[in-house]
Amino acid sequence: MGTHVEGMSVWLIDAHPLMRAGLKAQLDGKGFAIVAEGASLADVFQKSESGVPHLIVVDLNLGLAVLGEIKTSQPSARVVVMAEHAELSHLVDAFGAGADGYILKSISTDALVESLRLVGLGEKVFPGIVTNYLSMLGATNGNNERVRVGDVPLSQRELDIIRHLADGHSNKTIANELSITEATVKVHLKTVLRKIGVANRTQVAIWAVQHGIVKGPSINGGINGRVVSRSR
Repeated sequence: MGTHVEGMSVWLIDAHPLMRAGLKAQLDGKGFAIVAEGASLADVFQKSESGVPHLIVVDLNLGLAVLGEIKTSQPSARVVVMAEHAELSHLVDAFGAGADGYILKSISTDALVESLRLVGLGEKVFPGIVTNYLSMLGATNGNNERVRVGDVPLSQRELDIIRHLADGHSNKTIANELSITEATVKVHLKTVLRKIGVANRTQVAIWAVQHGIVKGPSINGGINGRVVSRSR
């Protein structure tokens, strides 16, 4: 990695000095070397003298834009975000922005050390509570049958959401129609966008028409006669 320090080199980015001090104390003597720390990425850049770090640990409160800056400037480093809560939508956004790990600030020292080691070895790490949530999500899907549209594997729930979205329904309406939460709709929608390789709801609707999932535009010009670019 271009460093000559003992242990796995780490940058700490957190606006709060006490939080940084606490993390340093937990990692001291456990195979990690804190080579730079600061309240911002620019601050850490100024203080770093040991090349590219193995790990960059950053407070999620600094925003997703920071993750993008880190991945651009240090593409080979593994990035771990520290968060106060296990919000599924925040986790999805963080991993989408390039995070390799999502760790709660309430984590024990032993679990923190093991999690950072796993991320450093190339694994993805996130809170166990998220796994429990995803399990419950799968259990409430009802019909878990998977189908293939072209080269894209989709669950029945994802197909349902695509059809509602193509009808111009908002996330709230889709949630009510499918008896799920609006947050769950957002998670499924992000998965759909990734699977079919598009950037927004309108493109999903066009893709659905092209692949025969829904009927084509009506004479009014909208998908099934409704607007598909409605805000969430």
